[in-house]
Amino acid sequence: MVLFSEWRERVSWQGDAEVLCVDHGLRPESAAEAEFVAGAAAEHGLSCRILRWTGEKPASNIQDEARRARYRLFADHMAQSGAEALVLAHHMDDQAETFLDRLTRGSGLSGLSAMAADEPHGPQGLRLLRPFLNLRKERLEASLRERGLSWCLDPSNQDPKYKRSRLRKITSLLAEEGLTPERIARTADHLRRAREALEATVRDLAARHVAEHAAGPLRMSREAYAGIAEDLRLRLLNHVVGRVTGVHPRIRFQKLQALDAALIREPSCRHTLAGALIEVDAGRIHIWREAGRAPPETLVITTEAGIWDNRYGYSLSRGPLPQETDAGLLIGPLCNAPVPAKQIRWPEGWPKEAFACSPAVWSRDGVLVASCVPVEQLSVSNDDSIQLDLERLPIQAKLTATFVDDGDTDGGI
Repeated sequence: MVLFSEWRERVSWQGDAEVLCVDHGLRPESAAEAEFVAGAAAEHGLSCRILRWTGEKPASNIQDEARRARYRLFADHMAQSGAEALVLAHHMDDQAETFLDRLTRGSGLSGLSAMAADEPHGPQGLRLLRPFLNLRKERLEASLRERGLSWCLDPSNQDPKYKRSRLRKITSLLAEEGLTPERIARTADHLRRAREALEATVRDLAARHVAEHAAGPLRMSREAYAGIAEDLRLRLLNHVVGRVTGVHPRIRFQKLQALDAALIREPSCRHTLAGALIEVDAGRIHIWREAGRAPPETLVITTEAGIWDNRYGYSLSRGPLPQETDAGLLIGPLCNAPVPAKQIRWPEGWPKEAFACSPAVWSRDGVLVASCVPVEQLSVSNDDSIQLDLERLPIQAKLTATFVDDGDTDGGI
């Protein structure tokens, strides 16, 4: 916060900024510490909003749950304020601890590449900026001392019952043997570059081998899939699952490996994984969003534009819309739409079930308005001035690895 305010003055930055401080309510001192932050922000010409984690607190895994709650609070506030990015003070020592934590869990490249200076798809879909990843913690503390400033210390950071505290002690021991935070951070950088190269290759493989229907399902040639190297196949599976569900999945390595083996060896099979259903016959692999016991939510359209099921953006025009912008329309999965199956013209070469979670729009009086799947007698509830556009969105909030510690000991890709 201090260095940001100095940078803002030095370069005459004209953008808007706000300090966010979360009071988790887990220690008696937390409220006073939050007020201390707010006071320090005011001294540096910055507004500060204190966000409070209310409600019942979990009895176990408290640090991880607090971290999740913190990002949820950040995201909710930033959605209201329109903030574009969240600037965090993670430093090189944090990077080293994150790397070691992932190493103890048997992580692959996704985990061991640790934190990025610019994370465009962070928790809750936030863009995270970390300008201090190449600086040691001691340098940041020295910068504050030089300015005559003090700070609060959280005693839980030294409590050995927490894994992060134990890792800090291990880090100092490793440094004595030459494995310094600088070298760990350099290794994480090397691994991140390798991961980014693999991700680019996977995107290219998906573009060449995966066919995508506008209504959501995907398919690819089984022969083409089998011809890809194993590591890339696993990453491609992770990618297509994210594509059909709309969310970056965090899938355990063993589950990916078991599914890959089935796709290669079994003559035909059907599996579910992280909200996706994968069906295989002799020649093709089909993947789609699983309806299961909890199909996508049906929403009342109350604004001119919005997002449905993390997968589709919609925009509505009727013109002009009434002031309350309530068009009397609903958006939901085709399986819940008011249309008999016999009226649907099912796309050829695809399982019918693959379209159960495709988007459909209907009026409050039960008249289907729009669908990505061709439907007979489609109408617009006696108002042909309504125009609805649906756009397939990129995969939403990234769940893999750099900001949450969920106790997963089975590693990842």
